[in-house]
Amino acid sequence: MPKIVNHDQRRKKIALAAIEVIAKKGLESTKLTDIGRLAGVTTGAITHYFNDKDAVLMAALEAAYDIMFERMNLVTKESEYSLFEVLSKALPTSPKSHQTMSVWLAFWSRSIPEPKVAHQQIAFHDRWHTFVTQQLIHHFTINNESIPENIDDLSEGLTAQINGLIIRGLVDSSDWPKTRQHKMLKAYLNTLKLTT
Repeated sequence: MPKIVNHDQRRKKIALAAIEVIAKKGLESTKLTDIGRLAGVTTGAITHYFNDKDAVLMAALEAAYDIMFERMNLVTKESEYSLFEVLSKALPTSPKSHQTMSVWLAFWSRSIPEPKVAHQQIAFHDRWHTFVTQQLIHHFTINNESIPENIDDLSEGLTAQINGLIIRGLVDSSDWPKTRQHKMLKAYLNTLKLTT
C-alpha cells in the first residue's frame, strides 16, 4: 500500500525549514538544497509543492507571521491578560521568535525593488495593525474606558514602536535583550496610559 502523504503538512515543513535557513544565512544565500536537507526532502519534492524558489521564500514569510500570531493568540485565550502580555509576544526575545522575526526583517529590504513582495508585506502589516487595534479595543473595554476616536492612529503608532523594538532586538541583540525590550515596551504603553 502506498504511503499517504499529507500535502499541507509537507508544505508547512518545507516553509518552516526555509525560515531556519533564511534566519541563519539570509535571503540571498538561501538555497533550495539547504531547505530540502533540513526538511528531509529532495529539491524535486520542493518544486512539486512550490513553483519556484521565490514561492518557497514567500511561504516562509507567511509561516513566520503565522507563528508570531499563534504566540499572541495563545495569550488571548487566557481569561485575563494585559496589552503588554499579548504585544510582547511579537518581540524577538527567544531563539524561536528571533528566528521568525529575522525572516520578517529580511523581506522588508526586498520590498523596495520588488512590488510583489511589497504587496505581501503591506498585507501582513494590515493584519498586524488589525490585531493591534483589536487588542486596544479589548484593553479599553475591560477597563471601562471609551474607545478613542483616533484609535487607528494609536494602533499605527504602537505598531511602529513594536516594529522598532523588533529591529533593535534583531540587529543589536546583545545590547537589546529581552529585559530591555520589555522595559521599553512597558514605558511606551505607560506613556500612552495603556497600562493597568
